[in-house]
Amino acid sequence: MREIVVKHPALCLTVLAMVFGIVPLWAVSAGFLPKEASQLGALSASLAGFVLAFLTGGAKGFYNLLKRGLKWRVGLGWWAFALVFPVIPSVAALYLYSVIGGPQVTWDGLDPIWKVVPLILLLTLLAGFGEEFGWRGFAMPRLQARFGALASCLCIGCLWGLWHLPLFMVEGTVQNDWLQDAGWIVAIGGYVVFCMAWSVQFGWVFNNTGGSVLVAAVMHGAGNAWFGGYVDVYRGDFGGVLVFTVVMAVVSGALVAVSGAENLSRKETRVADDGR
Repeated sequence: MREIVVKHPALCLTVLAMVFGIVPLWAVSAGFLPKEASQLGALSASLAGFVLAFLTGGAKGFYNLLKRGLKWRVGLGWWAFALVFPVIPSVAALYLYSVIGGPQVTWDGLDPIWKVVPLILLLTLLAGFGEEFGWRGFAMPRLQARFGALASCLCIGCLWGLWHLPLFMVEGTVQNDWLQDAGWIVAIGGYVVFCMAWSVQFGWVFNNTGGSVLVAAVMHGAGNAWFGGYVDVYRGDFGGVLVFTVVMAVVSGALVAVSGAENLSRKETRVADDGR
């Protein structure tokens, strides 16, 4: 079993995370747990990451993964990027969509901006720490030990997107709304492309911060808060989501052009190890 995980870390992480994530969804649908318990699935990727880190590296592997979540000395610029940058592609996509035929952008009824702070904190705890120990902390260094940074990011992004598949089948989720609007192929395909694009941005930050899962978790929480909460690129129109996905892909392409596909970093190295 250990040899399989060492050889296919990202795939094993995805399979185990999907198993861990589906269990609470099944328990809720069967009536064993309240609806709120479905949120436990958000923790599945990190839980899988720690299980596999222990399986492949023992207590040391577990501790090395945990340490990545404590790495905070990375420079103020990276913290600013993680917290604030997601606003830029969100707003740019809204206005671009309005120019090419989408609805006019209005900010009527927008909450005071300070209200995004508790949302960022909540989503950092759930989505950020719930996922990033898995995708970036466990899978990223192991893939980068064998492949270039860009290839690793795209692989993780694709699997990360597919990991969300159960949400497309749960009534009341935004993914299910997209499915109703655009159909299976466009909704899921578009979401996977978005995850691949965002994964490149995560990889760029991860490599430039020396492998900080803490910064990645905050970036994840802030992104979800801005993209889907405060700015809300969806607004009931899936066309806006597709435009946003294109904008994110352009941003990621620019980062690759500037930093290079091999390391996605200002340095000539990338974070690459087996976690042991």
